[in-house]
Amino acid sequence: MRKPDNIDDALRHLQTLLLAIDKDIGNYLEDPAIYGTEFFEDIKDAALDAHLLVTWVKDNIKGESK
Repeated sequence: MRKPDNIDDALRHLQTLLLAIDKDIGNYLEDPAIYGTEFFEDIKDAALDAHLLVTWVKDNIKGESK
């Protein structure tokens, strides 16, 4: 995950990650037979990046409110 420039940048990236996760899971649910376990590695990575971005945003909001 690249470090965001600011909170807005982080939220845009977070939104992009969540939309990609939604699309990938939707594709899987339409035809699960064509996907192997490696397909889920990218979804797992995107979910971890989203988690890290939320943590980054929370830390930066705390820093601004001090």
